[in-house]
Amino acid sequence: MDKKRKCFKKGDTILIDKPFVHALRSTFKNEKCDNCYSEASLSRCSGCQYVLYCSRACQKVSWREHKQECARMKKIYSKVLPDAARIMSKILIKLKNGGISEKSYYTSNRYRTFKDLMSHYPSLKEDSRRLEHFSTLYEVLKEYMGETNLPNAIELLGIYGRMCINAFNILDDNLNTIGSGIYLAASVLNHSCVPNATATFDGVELRIGAIMDIDHTDPELYVFISYLELMQTTKERQSELQKNYYFLCECKRCTINYEQYFINSMICTNAKCQSAIPIKNQQAEVSDTVNCLKCLEKISEDKVKMFFDVTDFTEFHLNKMKDIGYLDVCKMCLEKQNGIFHPKNINHIKILDLAFESAIKMEQWKESLKYGILLIDGYRVYYGECHPSLGILYMKLFKICSIVENSETAVKYLKKGMSILKITHGEDHSLYKNEVIPFYKELIQYF
Repeated sequence: MDKKRKCFKKGDTILIDKPFVHALRSTFKNEKCDNCYSEASLSRCSGCQYVLYCSRACQKVSWREHKQECARMKKIYSKVLPDAARIMSKILIKLKNGGISEKSYYTSNRYRTFKDLMSHYPSLKEDSRRLEHFSTLYEVLKEYMGETNLPNAIELLGIYGRMCINAFNILDDNLNTIGSGIYLAASVLNHSCVPNATATFDGVELRIGAIMDIDHTDPELYVFISYLELMQTTKERQSELQKNYYFLCECKRCTINYEQYFINSMICTNAKCQSAIPIKNQQAEVSDTVNCLKCLEKISEDKVKMFFDVTDFTEFHLNKMKDIGYLDVCKMCLEKQNGIFHPKNINHIKILDLAFESAIKMEQWKESLKYGILLIDGYRVYYGECHPSLGILYMKLFKICSIVENSETAVKYLKKGMSILKITHGEDHSLYKNEVIPFYKELIQYF
């Protein structure tokens, strides 16, 4: 890092970090290179027949660690090693082979080692959910690595805590989780639900980039990323942070809670107004009279009851669908929400998101374009104006537009996606260089 630098400008690279260890998710073990996560020209390791590599170069780079696990993987070839056990075993192997002294710099003269990572040991010992997981994991590791190759229980629990608290989900170009990794330098960064920086991955390499101007250059004190999915209510975010990281966020989004005015809102029935009317989470908490704060339109009791019925219906199906949307169910939810939910209502946005992805998978391009366009404002509200998710949404709309509409509309979305990804991913990212720029050069000459 440049010692003379006084601040970070929007789009600047704050740090590049390579993983201390990383592990591909087992669901992708037959689809991606175990070292770089590429999908090109894959061949199995001749020793274990468990992992795949895209080249001799990747196999050679990986061998220093893989030689310690190759024989063990051969024994479990017909089984699937749990993801947590895989990365824990890789941490143990790395530490045993000198990794304890490995340093990763986050400024020109400040660094982190594995021992510097927080384990939240006292909180961990009181966490029955994680202790149960640790006990199960210990039995798996004992069978996989041999009990004599494991540290004592106290030390192992500390390592487990460091893994849980500090692991990053490694994302592909569409922001799907494909692996997890420990990044020593990046672990110094704190959380905010209004981040000023974002983490993106090029293979397994992590880039932290500024998404707004930052007046200071100390990442430990002034750079904030989000540890979680931002399209959640304040209550959901706080619950997840407490459950997984043992703290409560005090950022302005959580403390001011300005989202309360639209996150669980119905739409004003006055056609000339249509403002968001915030509604309490429980019907019993709602006062007898509900009025629009802007035009003072009175909302009927039947309409309020209908809002809660539709909310229950939507949340039931969101819980059932999780990350996999069923287009017919999404359409049914959207039909019930029409005229009831405000467009910024978070449950409305979540259903739109699932409908959009489901329509893409079914190659229903006109439907997906309709849902994607409706998603834009919701993404801007919950993710912010400069976030990888918004940039990827624009790129998807560009591709869909290229299929179902004229190229001029497609180029509009391409330019918007390009301007965001240039900041969030950087001009050196493979997605930006190999996909965004070629599309731009091909089409811009015509418009």
